[in-house]
Amino acid sequence: MEDTATNWSNSDENDVETCIFCLIANKKDENTKIIKETKDLVCFSDIFPCAPHHYLVIPRQHILSCLSLHKGHIDLVERMAKLGKDVLHDQGITDMTDIRLGFHQLPFISVGHLHLHVLAPASQISKYMLYKFIPETNRFVTDDELVCFRDKKPGATHHYLVIPRMHISNCKTLKMDNIPLVERMEQMGRHILEKNKVCSLDDVRLGFHLPPFSSVPHLHLHALAPASKMNLKSQLRYGQQSYWFITVDKVLSQLKTHGKVK
Repeated sequence: MEDTATNWSNSDENDVETCIFCLIANKKDENTKIIKETKDLVCFSDIFPCAPHHYLVIPRQHILSCLSLHKGHIDLVERMAKLGKDVLHDQGITDMTDIRLGFHQLPFISVGHLHLHVLAPASQISKYMLYKFIPETNRFVTDDELVCFRDKKPGATHHYLVIPRMHISNCKTLKMDNIPLVERMEQMGRHILEKNKVCSLDDVRLGFHLPPFSSVPHLHLHALAPASKMNLKSQLRYGQQSYWFITVDKVLSQLKTHGKVK
């Protein structure tokens, strides 16, 4: 796995050298104006604002994402939040109940450098981007290893994605030692369907798209229900006749038999 997968919890020297946020933090990017800074933090405007006030707070130290954080980072995160609120105050924002501060999780992390989104007024966040900034909207279920959220282009009444926090390119890169991971992904997919009151767990589709037909290069299990109600387009993409969709049962069978997905 190590030769094809990049762990979103770790980074290396190449990440730092090419990181745009590292350049901004070290004042090497002429196109970005720093609004406020401290010894170890920098704040600047988001280049694609989703609210009248939309800022990013980043640490000067290269931390890959919120998935890299641990207990020792609590003080850092608190200071990031404080700097974000200070900037809003400096910009004339007085209603601190109508703001939103937070981090994106996979697969919505746009830059591989920890950044806190600071938005105000939260009530005026663009309706087209609102789904990205409502707490818990996308993240239905999580554990230490997996994240589950709704597919933004659903192919059925219920359509969720289950992804591992660790970056794995696609189902073709899976090996025999990934069997427990795939089994847990299937379990979480069934759990979210059951949690959302899917009546028949026999009328579901759980599986992966085979490359090159996987839309995002990060392993994701599709969980759809009811399968019998999917339209023709969805049947072609996720149904039994689809040439590029492989069920989780077949993936597990091939991993157990061949040690890989054929």
